[in-house]
Amino acid sequence: MDSDSLSAIANLVMATAASAGAIAAFIGLNTWKKQGIWQTDAELSRQILIALYRYRDSLYSVRHPAMSESEMKFEPEIEMTVDEVRASGIINAYANRWEKHSEQRYNLDALLIEADAVWGGELSDRVSSLKELEHELYAYINLFLKATYRTTGESQNEYNRNLRLKRDILYDPLDDDGDEFRRDFIEALEAAEDYLKQKLGRRK
Repeated sequence: MDSDSLSAIANLVMATAASAGAIAAFIGLNTWKKQGIWQTDAELSRQILIALYRYRDSLYSVRHPAMSESEMKFEPEIEMTVDEVRASGIINAYANRWEKHSEQRYNLDALLIEADAVWGGELSDRVSSLKELEHELYAYINLFLKATYRTTGESQNEYNRNLRLKRDILYDPLDDDGDEFRRDFIEALEAAEDYLKQKLGRRK
């Protein structure tokens, strides 16, 4: 074999090696990118799941049937009867419960904005059912407090109509199976969990 043939073979081998190296590098880069995307998705999914569970627990706490004296502690700035002080204390306790829950709602909403930007709006659509239940509870508590502790004939009548036409969701019996509100919440939460666990690669 002459020197020209050897040189041609050498050039071909080098060219083939270079092409193989480029292909391997390209495959490696794509794998690295996919791995990076998966890790980012998994971390965001984990954060949202934690936020959802905190959101759930704080909303459940709003409905907790037991209300401690410390929650109802109220120092009136004007002269009030014992019943008025107690009523104001209960109103204040619900306001504080809802404020604590709102912190978890804000945290969840911030993460959902990021999820919308990365994944589109499907997760927010699934979470919307949870927020509808949250709004139902908020409206019910407001009506209950106005009717019971800031009594006017109109609000009392409205509250009575609400009891007849809508479900009473003020108090949580602390039973997943025995409480319609909890069952609805768990069902809506499972739809969001299913989506996020796919992103985590942990869907059963």
